[in-house]
Amino acid sequence: MPPAVVPLLLVAIGVPAAFRAAIGRPRALGTAWLAAIAAVAVAQMLGELIGSRIGVLGDAQLLYAALAATITSAALSALERARR
Repeated sequence: MPPAVVPLLLVAIGVPAAFRAAIGRPRALGTAWLAAIAAVAVAQMLGELIGSRIGVLGDAQLLYAALAATITSAALSALERARR
């Protein structure tokens, strides 16, 4: 596994888990993790394409990854709330 993938996976796993701990959502944590991993991968790719160096650790775009995972977790939380 490339070293840059490790912090990205930690962000993708940690942010939805933090949402669940803080507000009890997302209830479908597995779905939230998959969505966050996809969002983090897209954020990493976009950060590489635009050549951003803000919030970078090694080759990992941590700032964009954290923002993408947070937005995804918030969106899933809102969807779960709307389904009730």
